[in-house]
Amino acid sequence: MKKVISIIADKPWIVFLILTIFFFISMIYLIYSQKKRKKSFKQIKIMKEDGILSKVYLRIDHGYGDFYDVKVTMDGRQWYDAFFSDEIMIPSLLLLPGYYQVQFSIKARSGVSPYYKKKGPFCCELVVEDYKNTVLVFDNDTLASWQEDYEEDNL
Repeated sequence: MKKVISIIADKPWIVFLILTIFFFISMIYLIYSQKKRKKSFKQIKIMKEDGILSKVYLRIDHGYGDFYDVKVTMDGRQWYDAFFSDEIMIPSLLLLPGYYQVQFSIKARSGVSPYYKKKGPFCCELVVEDYKNTVLVFDNDTLASWQEDYEEDNL
């Protein structure tokens, strides 16, 4: 420890050099992760425009509220955070066709009240088909969830 302090006392510019090196390493990592993120979002946008991704809309029956902590798995072993669409008014998940298990929690209220009750986590199985949007429905009274076909007046 005394040796390190004596080196720093003799050559104080070493501290500045080490901090500069760490700064540039962190900037390189930031640029790399930013490019990777942009590439991912560009790919998702292309897939959405081509219609490869289907939308799974979320709805709560007999109450009001929000879905949160939504996780998706195909194999039952590894869970991923769900990717939501960029629509503001009607939340939906963007998924490739296949069989999924969805785990979610909700913050719900039965009537017009500022107080929410947190419920969950719940699990539901989804079948996502090509070019077909569906609705994941959660019943606030029975705590059951199921899948329905998407219709404009269904939300």
